[in-house]
Amino acid sequence: MKMIELALNEVACSGCIGKIKRGMQKYCGVEKVKILSGSGKIQISFNEKMIQSEVIKRNLYKLTFRTFD
Repeated sequence: MKMIELALNEVACSGCIGKIKRGMQKYCGVEKVKILSGSGKIQISFNEKMIQSEVIKRNLYKLTFRTFD
């Protein structure tokens, strides 16, 4: 299992953060999603045989974009 930490600088409210967290947990290969409160970051633990970090970054961007659309 591998872990990646990404910034959520644009996300302001806890409702938006919760929506993004739930959305990321739905992807195949994503094991655990943790929001680092106060730092504006998200930690994602994943199985690199099932999903690559670049795919996670792309999916996170899409979720963030849809949240504010």
